[in-house]
Amino acid sequence: MSEVTLQTKTECTETPAESTTKSKYALPGFILSWIVFAAILTMVPTSQSLTEGGRAALAVMGWATIIWLSGGLPLAISGLMIPVLLSLTGASQKLPEAFSGFTNNVTFLILGCFILAAIMQTTGLDRRIALGIVSKVKPTVGSVLKGLIGAHLVTAVLVPATNARGAVFLPIIQGLNSLFEKDGEGARARKVFTMVGIGFASLASGVMLLHSHMSNVIVAQTINQAMKKDVITWGTWAWMNWPLIGILVIVYYWVNWVMKSKNIQVPGGIGEIKRQKEELGKMTLTEWIVLICFGLAIFLWATEQLHGLKMALVTLGVVMILFIPGLTGLCWKKVQANTIFGTWLLLCGSLSLVTAFEKTGVDKWIASHLVGLAPAWGWIGVSLFICVVVQITRLGIVSNVAAVTLMAPIVAAMAPMLGLNTVAFTMMVLNVDSYAFVLPISVTACLIAYGTEEFTFGEFVKVGAPLTLMVILYMVFVMLPWYAVTGYPIWTPIQ
Repeated sequence: MSEVTLQTKTECTETPAESTTKSKYALPGFILSWIVFAAILTMVPTSQSLTEGGRAALAVMGWATIIWLSGGLPLAISGLMIPVLLSLTGASQKLPEAFSGFTNNVTFLILGCFILAAIMQTTGLDRRIALGIVSKVKPTVGSVLKGLIGAHLVTAVLVPATNARGAVFLPIIQGLNSLFEKDGEGARARKVFTMVGIGFASLASGVMLLHSHMSNVIVAQTINQAMKKDVITWGTWAWMNWPLIGILVIVYYWVNWVMKSKNIQVPGGIGEIKRQKEELGKMTLTEWIVLICFGLAIFLWATEQLHGLKMALVTLGVVMILFIPGLTGLCWKKVQANTIFGTWLLLCGSLSLVTAFEKTGVDKWIASHLVGLAPAWGWIGVSLFICVVVQITRLGIVSNVAAVTLMAPIVAAMAPMLGLNTVAFTMMVLNVDSYAFVLPISVTACLIAYGTEEFTFGEFVKVGAPLTLMVILYMVFVMLPWYAVTGYPIWTPIQ
C-alpha cells in the first residue's frame, strides 16, 4: 500500500480552529488532567460534608474539566471514561450506578432522535425543509435572515442536535455568501448570515423543546433528580420555555442594527437558494413517510401524560417502523454513518457525572461554599449575579453539554440555600448557558461559524457579548415571571 493511500485512509478532517486548539493543548491537557485527578484524590481532605465518595466524584469532575478545556481526548471518549473513573475511584459503589447515564429514559429518547436526525439527513429532508422556507422570502438580507431563523425553528424540531443543525445550514449559508462581494455591503451581509445562520440561530432555536438541544436533557434530568420525581417532561419543558422565541426576535434586530444589514439587497434575487432547492427534485415517498412518522413521535411526546408511553419507547418504536422491510428502503449503513454517536456518548457520561454528584452530596458541598459569594440583593440581584458569574467561569469550555454538566448539580443545590425555587432558578441559570455568545469559541456552533473566516474574533465579540447580556436580562425579567405563571415562582422555595 502506498504512503498516499495510507494517508487518505487515516486522515482526520477538522476545522482550522479545532485543529489548532487540539495541536496546542491536547497532550499537555491530557497530562494535566491526570495530575489534577491525582491531586484531588490525595490532597483534598474529607469531612462530614465531603465524603470519600464525594471527593472521588470531585476528582472525576476535575479530570473532565481539564479534558474538555484542552481537548485532551475526543468528547465521546471522555463520556465513556467518566463512568469508568467513577467506578474505579468508588464515587459510584456499583457498576450499574456508574453507568446510570447510559440507561436513562431520556438517554434513549436522544439516541432515537439522533437516528431520526440521521434519517432526515440521509434522505435530504432536513435541507429540503430549510431551503423551502428560505426560498419564500424577499431578496433582502433582513428578509432572508427571517427565513433562516424560521427554518432553524422548524429543523430544531426535526434535527435534535445543535452542531448537526449547523452542519445542515453550512452549505446553505455558503451558497448565500457566494452571491455577495467580500467587501462593503456584501461583507456585512456575509458576516450576518454566518453568525446567525450557523451560530446564533442554531443554539437559540433549540432551547424551546426538550429533545432539540443536549443541554436541555441535562437540565431536565438535574431538576428531576433534585425534586425526586419527574417534574420536567417533554410537554412541561415546551410549555415553560416557548417564550424563549423572543430571544430570536432580539437576535434578528440586534444583529441587523449593529451590522446595518437589514435592507441590503441580495444580488440576483433569491436565485441561488431556489437553484439549490430545485436540485433536490420532488419529495419522495420515503421522505413523506419519515415526515409523518416524526410528526407522530412529536404528538406522542406531547401527550405522554394521557397515554403513559415513555418518550424513549415512542422514539425507538418510530425508528423501528421506518425500517420495516419494503416500507421506506432506508439503508442502515448510511443512517449509521450519519448518527452522531459520539455526542450521545458524551451525553451519557455527563448524566452519569451529574448523578454521582447528587448521590455523593458533592454538589451541596460546592454550593455551600459558593452561596456566600452571592450578594443579598433579593431574587433579581442574585439571579443576575449568578448568571454573569456562570458566563465568566465557562468561557474556555467549547462544549455546551460539558459546561452545563459541570454547573447543573451545583446550581440546583444552590437554589434552596439561597431561598429560591429549585425548578425556576436551575432552569433559568442553565438555559442562559445555551446563549453563551461572548466569544466565538464558547460553543461549538459558533466555533464552526468562526472557522469559515467570514468575520474576525473582535467582530463576533462586538455582536455576541452584548447579546448574551440581553439574554440574561430577558431570562430574569421575562422568563422568571413566566415560570411563576407556570407554577414555579423563583421567590418561593420548594420544600
